[in-house]
This record gives sequence, C-alpha cells and structure tokens, in this order.
Amino acid sequence: MAENEQHRQVEVARDLSAQARTLAHSTRDVPAPFDSYTLLGELVATVDDLEQVCQQLGAWHSRVVDGRHYAGEDNRGDGATGTITAAAELQRAAAALGTASEALRAAHSANGVVRWFDELARNAGDE
Repeated sequence: MAENEQHRQVEVARDLSAQARTLAHSTRDVPAPFDSYTLLGELVATVDDLEQVCQQLGAWHSRVVDGRHYAGEDNRGDGATGTITAAAELQRAAAALGTASEALRAAHSANGVVRWFDELARNAGDE
C-alpha cells in the first residue's frame, strides 16, 4: 500500500491482524534458527509502526468535533467523554508499545551475538 491510502485503513488493519494471527500460530518453533534474528528485527519495525498508529489515532480522537465527526454518544456514554477516554487510552497503548519495542530491540541485540545455524543440526541419535 502506498503511503496515505487513507481509504484502505480498515482493510489494511484486517490484513495486518490476519498476518499477525498467522505469525502467532507459526512461531512455536523456528525451523531455520538464523531467521530468528530477522524475525525479531521485523517485529521491532512492526511494533514501532503500531506505536505510531496509536499515537496518531489518539491525537485524532482528541481533535474530533461533536456534530462534525460524530453524533453524540449512545446511552452507554455520558455524552462527552468517549472520545477523550479513547484518546487517553490510545496514548497509553502507544506508551506500552514503546516499552515493548525497547524490549524487542534488546532481544534483537542479544540474538545478534548468537552464531545461528541456517538449519537445525542433526543430533547423533536423529538418524
């Protein structure tokens, strides 16, 4: 997707969710140990991007205007805090993702000193 394809945001989010679910189901083992380094690097980049998304959505929620962007709140809201709460929680999520990114960067760095095999080595008893 090219940058600023705003009309596809929901579609892209659904695709990302599906890909993340696939990755979650496939990482119980890493058949090519060397790939773990690249995998961690890609996770760092993904979490950084998700942090940015949360920051931007939080900022957007803080700027929306009743009557222009939305028509009040339903009977579960108090009429004025849904967007404010969403903005605050999105900023909290962004901060948590920032913390997760730091941990992933540390894991990526630690992983980088390991001399990984390209494929699993056979044990003497595997034959």
